[in-house]
Amino acid sequence: LVNVETVFFATHSGVSTLHDGLLTPAVEVRDAELTAFHMCHHRSSFFYETLAKDGGVLTIYEYSLLAKESVKVAIFQETVAAKALACVDHLLLRASQANLVAVSLTPGAPKSMLQKFKDEDHFTSMAVAFPADSVQHAEVYAVVPRNRSVVKLRLHQDSVDLHLSEIQELLPAGDGADGSVEQASVLDPLHVAWLHGKLLVADRCALRQVSDGYVHSLLGAECSENETLQPAPWASKISTPLGLAAESEATAGQTAMLLTAHQVIQVSEEEGCAESSRDSCLKAGCGWAEGDASHMHCFSCKLLQSWADAQRPTVDPCVLEAKLQPGATRYDLEACGCKPPAPPKYEGGDSLWGIVRLVLFFGTLGIAIAWFRQRQRQRRDEEMYVPAPNVQFHTFNDNGYVRYDEYDEAYS
Repeated sequence: LVNVETVFFATHSGVSTLHDGLLTPAVEVRDAELTAFHMCHHRSSFFYETLAKDGGVLTIYEYSLLAKESVKVAIFQETVAAKALACVDHLLLRASQANLVAVSLTPGAPKSMLQKFKDEDHFTSMAVAFPADSVQHAEVYAVVPRNRSVVKLRLHQDSVDLHLSEIQELLPAGDGADGSVEQASVLDPLHVAWLHGKLLVADRCALRQVSDGYVHSLLGAECSENETLQPAPWASKISTPLGLAAESEATAGQTAMLLTAHQVIQVSEEEGCAESSRDSCLKAGCGWAEGDASHMHCFSCKLLQSWADAQRPTVDPCVLEAKLQPGATRYDLEACGCKPPAPPKYEGGDSLWGIVRLVLFFGTLGIAIAWFRQRQRQRRDEEMYVPAPNVQFHTFNDNGYVRYDEYDEAYS
């Protein structure tokens, strides 16, 4: 990326520029294959290496963004293509599986062999801090695939030649935990880039940042071919990064771009909304995201709206707050104009109340049926009961009551 808001893409057949939505070829490689590419901001140029199709010759060119033409820089009579290129001061560092070489950009100056590699000790990606400074002050960072680590290199220029004075392990292989540089580790580092005093590391399916002696994740955690992005860094899921690019030191932005198999992701570090607690974040007019105890994030409402606008189709940004699934990231977006969601229902209580209602219903129904059957039984018994005749005789004459007789048997 450069100050004219242009992105450069390198393929096996050349380099193209993307500006204002238009993809335009900048360099087309014929009778060769492009094997390496590097943007050199402080020289307003980019370097690319080609391998002749008939084999045996590797050539490095520098393309000037101002003159819009390529100049041959170096030729290597070998077939071991470069794994990484990086410019520092008036030098171009070239790392292959065989060695690390410094190519002087001064015409006629010899190459300097900095280190020969054995087995898998080579570098697959390099980034330079303060590349426009002198060689002694520059810091070179590299990825070592053999032990899955990120190292820091120091160069020293004496009166005779350029030397590699120090190799220090910055981030060792581990579980990919964030924290201080002394405690943090990487899972599987793939690419490194330098952005305004910060080292960016594409680590397996995450983008992480090293700044002020501390490591924290900017994007992603779990690998997924079904890529999803959210304002909360840990809630985003991406596939394996294929490339990483960062802005020039001379620009005022804080933007990096991550290339995956499915898309190009722009990652920007926003100013403000850096509060570490929910209450202070909401008071500052920002959005709040919270996962487990180690995942909390304060972000601007502008970032939230940008996320919503980037969805296809576009969505209401408040939809994040409505998704209250167990174990999912919780968002508080009231400061961004979203209404607080209704409190979630307790499913266990609902099921218990449902059981109580069923018990009451069937209990009442059972009592009603028993009462109805009892009434029917009583009516049937009353209809079937025939009392035995009971005849009483009372005899009277003129003088009064004479006699009383009673017969309990049937009378006819």
